[in-house]
Amino acid sequence: MKLKLSLSCSLLLMFTLSAIAQSDSIKFEFSPKTAHPNALSLMKEDFFWSPIDESAPFGSDAGSDAAYGYYQWKKTHAGLSPLTYLKSLISSWKYPEIALDEMDTAKIEKYMSISYVPGQSEIDEQVIRLKQENEKYQTVPGTKQLSDEEIRQIATSSGKNMGTSFLIDLDDAIIGTSFAQFVLEGKIDPSLKYYATKALEREMLPILTSLYGQSNQEQAHLEKREKLLQVVRKMPS
Repeated sequence: MKLKLSLSCSLLLMFTLSAIAQSDSIKFEFSPKTAHPNALSLMKEDFFWSPIDESAPFGSDAGSDAAYGYYQWKKTHAGLSPLTYLKSLISSWKYPEIALDEMDTAKIEKYMSISYVPGQSEIDEQVIRLKQENEKYQTVPGTKQLSDEEIRQIATSSGKNMGTSFLIDLDDAIIGTSFAQFVLEGKIDPSLKYYATKALEREMLPILTSLYGQSNQEQAHLEKREKLLQVVRKMPS
């Protein structure tokens, strides 16, 4: 289930997110086999463990990176709050700031409208990728080919309304870190539990659920987020 974001924004997002944490943890996988008994008792459905379902804790890019990053970080930072890790991770992304527990719809909408101005190197990289995609469809009947000028215009304007992607990344990172701690330790830091609850409640607001395609897709996403919220509320601290 993909967000209705433009191709250029999706490409920009690919450059923003890092997969280093997961590649470093390639031998470890968040799964029922590696989970604490407390996690197994609450995370009974398969979707909780999916590495590709964007509604799942470990299925989005940001959620997966945050979760596997926490797994690595924990090895050398035992005893420290996971919020220390989470805030450091978010800071490294250099996203515009918003309160992690923000629930004011007006403030959220304003954040979602934030535009990002890509650097020249990012624009050039996007132009190359977009040209490659454009060339794939040269032989497809009825497909309109984009000119070089049109491709560069798309790449240049790709940062419009990137606040939406930023916000979803932030929420997914909070959720991913929260479930990572629960799966590894069978408990959750009280402060992290608070932020995870707010992130899921925020993700269930109509201004965000409407991004997930048709009404049936939106409902499916909403139902899964509700299940995550129910689990978070039951996590012992």
